[in-house]
Amino acid sequence: MDKSVKQKNRKINLLFHLSVLALVIVLDLPNALDVDSIIYYIVTRVFPLVVFYTCYFWLVPNYLAKKKILVFIILLLVLLNVSTPIAYLTMEIVHDSLFENAIHLFYELHMHFSGLFVLTVSAVFGIAFRSVAGWYEEMQNKSMFEKEKLKSELLLLKAQINPHFLFNTLNSIDFLIYSDQSKASESLIKLSSMLRYVIYDTVNDMVTLQKEIEQMEAYIALQRLRFGEIGSVRFEITGNPSGKMIAPMLFMPFIENAFKHTDEAGIIKGLSIRFNIDKNSLEFTCENYISLKENNHSGGFGLVNVRKRLEMQYPDNYNLTINKTGQAFKVALKLNL
Repeated sequence: MDKSVKQKNRKINLLFHLSVLALVIVLDLPNALDVDSIIYYIVTRVFPLVVFYTCYFWLVPNYLAKKKILVFIILLLVLLNVSTPIAYLTMEIVHDSLFENAIHLFYELHMHFSGLFVLTVSAVFGIAFRSVAGWYEEMQNKSMFEKEKLKSELLLLKAQINPHFLFNTLNSIDFLIYSDQSKASESLIKLSSMLRYVIYDTVNDMVTLQKEIEQMEAYIALQRLRFGEIGSVRFEITGNPSGKMIAPMLFMPFIENAFKHTDEAGIIKGLSIRFNIDKNSLEFTCENYISLKENNHSGGFGLVNVRKRLEMQYPDNYNLTINKTGQAFKVALKLNL
């Protein structure tokens, strides 16, 4: 469990036990400060507390919580029926000793039932409070487990996206090494900057939209080196990205796939990437023409991961549509920020 959560639980537990002790102390204070009243007051506080905390710390967690119901009931009955006569006999022994009287032990059935009722009430409160505390702790542990599981899944999905991105980019550089070494060198510099972003920034849950856009611009510039300075690759931004936060690497897989599943002829027809940014939302669209060599354009490995991440990080706050019409492929993603 998270350290801050543990500290909070300790404070709550301490406050709870101090409240129990305070309640026991102030409840039914003796009207007179004579010896008999004080003895009765102390004994009727100590034994209910013993029963309460025996149930709270031992019986409930070790037996009731583990579904050992029969053993729990037997031990509870033994605890109550042994503690009741011990409480009365203790009261008589202390009283006779203080007054230097001969110890005279007196115990009747009605006394047993009277004391048994008080201790049973204490046991019921101990069982109830520990059961509620156990339920609360279980819910917290479950919540923490779900958060850790979600975090692990997100890290795994990011780890899967990163190699996908790297392989596509290295293929582009490999193409340039044989055709234009200066452009290949420029590509390596851009790749170094992008990998630095992928390694150090995408480990965070959120990054600035401005930084994410800069990486997309770098990737598109790198692809332009591969295809040449073709004016049909358009990257347009409407609105102000400053101050907006976004989950990292959400849009890059769409752009990667747009370049992956097209060719020079498709680029000439047009590849368009647009951002429309409002105060509390943004719309992203990516349109491209599929290469005639492509028989199927299902979206690929990266897009499957993007869908999973959207479900995890933007539940009920996104709308993703992917359409294929003839040789045209369009992705539209709207996010509530």
